[in-house]
Order: sequence, then C-alpha cells, then structure tokens
Amino acid sequence: MGLNEIVGKFLDPYDRPARLYPGLIVLTPLAVLLVCLYGTKYIVASSVLSILGFSGIAYMLGSAARDAGKKLEDKLFAKWGGKPTTLMLRHSDNRIDGVTKNRIHQTLSKGIMTAFPSSAEELANPHQADEIYRAGTVWLISNTRDTKKFPLVFKENIAYGFRRNMLGLKRIGVVVALASVIWTLFHAKVISIFEPYWSIDKFIALAPSSITSLVVSTTILLAWIFFITESSLLRVATAYSERLFHSCDNLKTTRSRTKAAP
Repeated sequence: MGLNEIVGKFLDPYDRPARLYPGLIVLTPLAVLLVCLYGTKYIVASSVLSILGFSGIAYMLGSAARDAGKKLEDKLFAKWGGKPTTLMLRHSDNRIDGVTKNRIHQTLSKGIMTAFPSSAEELANPHQADEIYRAGTVWLISNTRDTKKFPLVFKENIAYGFRRNMLGLKRIGVVVALASVIWTLFHAKVISIFEPYWSIDKFIALAPSSITSLVVSTTILLAWIFFITESSLLRVATAYSERLFHSCDNLKTTRSRTKAAP
C-alpha cells in the first residue's frame, strides 16, 4: 500500500466521511485517554502511535468499517424483506405516492428497456417483480454517479454509508468507549478492585485531564447506544432511496438538454 492510497482515504469525498470517520470515532476515546492521561509522560510512545497512524492505520480503519457495514447490511436487508430501494418500488409499499411511483416506474422501465410489473403482476410473481426493481435501481445508480449533477443523491449516499458502517462497528465502539470510561476512573483511583471500591471524594477531585477523558468517552458511549441504531439506519436508507428516485425527474431534464444541445 503506497502513500498515495493512504492520502486518498483522507481526501476522497466518500471514503473519508463514510469509511474513515467511523473507524476514527471508534478509537477516539482511547486516543483521548492516552493523550490526557499519559501524553506528557510517554512522548516517545505518542510519537510512535502517530507514525503508525500515517503508515496505514487509516486505511485499515476504513476497510474494517466498510467490511463490518456490508456484513451487517446483508443481514438487515434480509430482515427488512429486501433493500429499501426495492421495497419502495413495490406497489404494496406506500412510502411513495402512487402518481410519483408510476412516473418513476416509467423512467426506470425505459432505462432498462423492460416493462415494469403491474400491481396484479407483482402480487402474482413477487420474485420476478423484485428482479426488475433491482435492475432498475442499478441502472438509476449508474446514471446518477455524477456528483455535480446529482449532489443531493451523493450527500444522502454518504450519510447512509456513514451510518451503516457506524452500526457495523457498534459493538467494538461500545467496548472501547466503556473500557476507556472504566480505565479513566481506575487511573484516577475513583474505583478500585479493593475496598473501598468507590471514592466519591476522588471523583469530585478529578483532574481536568481525567474529566476530559471521561466526558469524551461517556459522550461517545451514549451516542453509540442511543443514536447508532437499526431504526436510525432505516430512516437514513429511506431518505437516500427517496432522493435517488426523485433524481429521475432531474435525469429526464439532463437528457432533454443533452439532446437539445447543438
């Protein structure tokens, strides 16, 4: 892995927020703990960690986040009954009104040169209907990759990728944040494995460095528990799907302008 590939992870407008940030958020409590509690004592160790970071850890974090997110994604799609894009194209799904859905079906049908099923046909052969819906979605995604022409689709895609990868790393993130909270309290002698197990006096007298570590770790722990959830991912996935399908109108406009151009 070369330096250009590592730097690319920091500069790529999708990889950085969707893949790199989740991995960095996982390690944030530990990084803050090391800096606040040991930074001034172990300058050499801190320098070594920085070198390791620039020599590939960012790339590995991004890859790990993506792998965890994709693994979870497959399970959730099976649990939800399919991809949100496929579900929303079904006649039986009411998240998109009938008139708009019919217009979307017509656009996708022309794109893949295949007739979309009617409500009765979908009911009679749901598997075949889903195959057509998936093919239409793939075609639409491939035709909306231009981030300048479809910036809102790209923005929602990043939001979905970030939330999916965060949920994939949730267990690791909770463990790291909780361990950082416990270690900070243990380091400050607020808690102990010997009696007394808890000291309210030492908790009140916490040093600013310990308070910083404790606040950061606790905040991130609560965020993992209450904000990074399956339901929140479904909301973001639905928002992305809606924005993707709404691009059908922009796609028509873009094509019309292209045909009209001399």
